[in-house]
Amino acid sequence: MTGYREVAARIRRDIEAGIWPTDRPIPGIDKLRVRYDVARQTANRAVQHLVSEGVLFSQGRRGTFIRPPAPAPIVARDRHVYRDQLGYFFDRGAQDWRGVGTPTQEVGVPPDDVAELLGVGKGEHVMIRDRAVGPPDATHPLQLATSYLPMSLVGQLPVLGAAKTGPGGIYDRLEEHFGAPICWEETVSSRPANDREQAALRIGAGLPVLVVTRVSRVCEQVVEVNRTRMPADRFAVNYPVQRDTTARWPREAERSE
Repeated sequence: MTGYREVAARIRRDIEAGIWPTDRPIPGIDKLRVRYDVARQTANRAVQHLVSEGVLFSQGRRGTFIRPPAPAPIVARDRHVYRDQLGYFFDRGAQDWRGVGTPTQEVGVPPDDVAELLGVGKGEHVMIRDRAVGPPDATHPLQLATSYLPMSLVGQLPVLGAAKTGPGGIYDRLEEHFGAPICWEETVSSRPANDREQAALRIGAGLPVLVVTRVSRVCEQVVEVNRTRMPADRFAVNYPVQRDTTARWPREAERSE
C-alpha cells in the first residue's frame, strides 16, 4: 500500500518539474487520488504534509497553491539601524521593500505583554498601526509589522494616528517632538503562525513565524512597541560575537608568563 509520504514525495517531484503553475491551485484531492492511484485519505494526508512543510499553502475555498520559492538571498537582520532618504530601516537586504496593500490605524487593546512593555494598564486602549511590506514587485507581503503607541502620546502628537505621518514616518515625528534620538532594543523569538499570518504570508500551519519585538525609547520613556512577523524559513538574524572581558585575549595565564 502506498503511504502518504511516498505520495507527498511524488507530488513534490511534480512541483519541481513544473507540472502545475504557481498562480493557480493544484488539482483537488479527487484528481490527485486518481493521478497517483491512491485512496482519497492518502492523497489528502500527502497534501497536508506538504502544507506543513511549507511546500504548499491553503487559501481555503480558493484551493491549495504552490508556495513561491524563497527570495535569494534570504534576508538577514543584523543589529544595526540604517537610514536613507525615506527614513530609518532595520534590514539592509530589504531596504527597497515597500508597503503591500493599505496600512491601517485603529484604537484597540494590545496583547498583555505589549501593554506591559508600553507601561499601560492591561486592557487599556492604544493606537495600533498595521503595515505589510514586501519587495517592490511582491504580490503578497513577506513581513507584517504592527506598531503600538500609548494614547497619552497620541494625544500630544495626533499625527501618530494619521494615515500619513509625513517624511520619515512616526520615528521622525517622535524625535522632532522630543528633540532627542530614539534608542531601540529588539527581542527575537518564534511561534506558530496564527490564521491571519498564514493567510497574509502564504505559509502553512506547520511553519513558524520569526517575531521581532522592538521597543523604542526616548530618554528612557517607551514611546512605541513594534512587533514584526516574518516566515522563519526566509529570514535569519546575523550579528557579530563580541568578547566579554572574561574572554579577553591574551588569556590571563598567558599574560602572566
